[in-house]
Amino acid sequence: MKKLLLFIFLTFSIIQLNGQCSEDLSGFGNNPDNASYNITGDVSITLNTNTTVTLNLENNFSTTAGPDVRAYLVASNGISDAVLATTLIADLNYIEFGLTQASGEQTLTTTIPNEQDITEFDKVFFYCLEFNHFWDLGTFTNFTSSNCAVLDVDNLNTDKITFYPNPAKNKIHISNIDGFSSEIRIFNVLGKQVFHQKNITEKTIDISAFNKGVYLVKIDVDEKSKTQKLVIQ
Repeated sequence: MKKLLLFIFLTFSIIQLNGQCSEDLSGFGNNPDNASYNITGDVSITLNTNTTVTLNLENNFSTTAGPDVRAYLVASNGISDAVLATTLIADLNYIEFGLTQASGEQTLTTTIPNEQDITEFDKVFFYCLEFNHFWDLGTFTNFTSSNCAVLDVDNLNTDKITFYPNPAKNKIHISNIDGFSSEIRIFNVLGKQVFHQKNITEKTIDISAFNKGVYLVKIDVDEKSKTQKLVIQ
């Protein structure tokens, strides 16, 4: 009986580990105006599935209390922490977790919007929305298919879906999207959808009217999805 219980426990543990991925945050202490706003304590982030993500604040978490301090998942896009600390949250690509308390253990879970590619996010912002004032930020290793089994499973059988050329100027061509249903969305770096087409019949897309820059292309085929960067020159 004990062996059976041990087997069930180990099996359940393996399922749990394979069903989520976690990363610890580091590099707090970035407030340029008031050091007391800086975050102390242990903070981690967990990708539960490809649709939800959890922010974990441990018992030793602490910061200065504010009227409306919220936590945000942010994609830095290579911008330095010093510049991010002076950037309004509205000007960043973010997913909101919600309100936080000044200290103690807290768990905040949010849904990842369909248009967002979770692999792009690598920072957690603490920000006073009421006063539009930066609190602090921490860094984690972004989730990818190479370090997170959740993403590896979700991207299964989508390797053949592709578009070209990349970088592109006027048009992109999509290949290997044959299926019962298909859909393509293109988003700018702020997460705004700039193109959407269902049931893809025309496999050449005109992008000549798009501004130069970096975009995200999300292609869904038969409930499988693939998201990739597109550079328009």
